[in-house]
Amino acid sequence: MLFQPGVVYPTIRYIIDSLSDTLIKLSIAIVIFLSGFVLGKLLGRVLYKMLKEIEINKFIKTSTGIKINADHLISNILSISIYFLSLVAALEQLGIANFILYLLSATLIIILLISLFLAIRDFLPNLLAGIYLYRKPGLKEGSPIETLGIKGTLVHIDLFHAKIETKKGDLLFVPNSALAKSEIKITKQKKKKD
Repeated sequence: MLFQPGVVYPTIRYIIDSLSDTLIKLSIAIVIFLSGFVLGKLLGRVLYKMLKEIEINKFIKTSTGIKINADHLISNILSISIYFLSLVAALEQLGIANFILYLLSATLIIILLISLFLAIRDFLPNLLAGIYLYRKPGLKEGSPIETLGIKGTLVHIDLFHAKIETKKGDLLFVPNSALAKSEIKITKQKKKKD
């Protein structure tokens, strides 16, 4: 006979014990997270009312001239910080905090690297083209030019873009990378008759 009534076998006992330990840990983690959520919401509202009472927005505007909703911003930062800390505490209770934090850190680093790459992708070619255009003979501010189907006067050129004013008075900002790739025709100025 495989199973005898009234006898608890070690494997079944182990499963029941580990399942009850897991359920207890999960329950405690849920209580920690929900408590942190309630505490974050409550402290955020209290801080918001305190900052509203002392008129921090008005103080910042008069002292710096910057209009900002500091009371909302600071209270939201406090609430989100408490949410995050309670989430970390709940994950620590479950024993998976380190793994999740490493995963979040790796994701954040990847996002920052992608953002940096996307920012440099436009910055670097325009910078190099700007240096090239500075050295181009005859291309200076005030020169009448024709490029990219645009006829006008070169008002300003810097390391990243050129500002061209058309005959209609429109100002066009042309990225240096596009300008350097195109043919630039520097037209001669017509002398005014006196």
